[in-house]
Amino acid sequence: MSIILQFHFGSSSRRLAGILGILVAGGLFAKAEGDNVKFAEETEAEPVFHVAEGLNEDGSLVANYKRGLDYAIDYFGNYGPYHIYLLGAKSEASVRAIYRERAATRVDPKTEEPAVKQIEAFLARSNVVEEIDATLKGRAEGGLTWSQPPVRVYEDVTTNAVGRERDPVENTWGALHEYHHVFQIAHVDTSEERTSERHFCSWMAEGMATYSSAKFMENLGLTDFKKYMLELRTSGANIGRPGINEFLSEGKRVRLSDESYWEKRNSAQVYYMLGAWATAYLIHGLGVDEKVVLKDWYSDILRIGKSAAFEKHMGRTLGTFYEQFDTFIRQSDEDVMRIFDLAP
Repeated sequence: MSIILQFHFGSSSRRLAGILGILVAGGLFAKAEGDNVKFAEETEAEPVFHVAEGLNEDGSLVANYKRGLDYAIDYFGNYGPYHIYLLGAKSEASVRAIYRERAATRVDPKTEEPAVKQIEAFLARSNVVEEIDATLKGRAEGGLTWSQPPVRVYEDVTTNAVGRERDPVENTWGALHEYHHVFQIAHVDTSEERTSERHFCSWMAEGMATYSSAKFMENLGLTDFKKYMLELRTSGANIGRPGINEFLSEGKRVRLSDESYWEKRNSAQVYYMLGAWATAYLIHGLGVDEKVVLKDWYSDILRIGKSAAFEKHMGRTLGTFYEQFDTFIRQSDEDVMRIFDLAP
């Protein structure tokens, strides 16, 4: 797949692009009835890279990101429009030009409010102001964000892409992880809570993307998948501390379906780490086909709800799965790692 690459050197650009922080994504526009169904369709729009001044001088930043993005699009299909923002603190004019473009891609041409006012309203939002400030101060923040209908765009934002540039492996890894979310979001109703039957649970989103990106990295010859899965248990790998073993010590009770871990800590251990192992258990322990787990079952979420879709494709209810997985994950490292030695 080809890409569109934009560089900004402080001059005003008239191309359109937009971003909103993940906690308030889509707040600028109202929900359209029956909206999300059409977003499950693939697009011919190619990903667009927006690179701030001072980055990608030898082309490696975009090249290493693109090797992950290309693999993910080939696996999941092309959903979009998708914009990748690789930002840095070298040029304030360059950064502000990019943010103005990002605001403009979300302009709704069907409303009476002039585009200029919509753009200025977006740029004045507190989280956008804070994100620009973080970029100019060299703080590393960001991740995937998206807009709600009627104007749907997906964006992967890196406020300090210097780290990505210095670490080609993590750069590719991040591209794989975030694009899995693009596919997921295209197949659920993001206007509803994650407890809704029309949305995914956090462990499904983060755990499946953590699993898939690690597995795809091995497929690309860039990491050892089994070693990584073991490290999630022993040390937390590249996600954080503590790892699963320490987190579950003393018989701690964990509910994968509980969405409150975002507010009370341990979201990394539950949604990312345990979620990745729950995904591995489905594929390697229970023998569900990889593409069914990572991809196919999403097509039924909006139609019949996630509980019914999960049961249809995984062969068991969510409740039964949670009980089976809780027993499985509390075994020793040696015992849980045996699932990877089972015949597919």
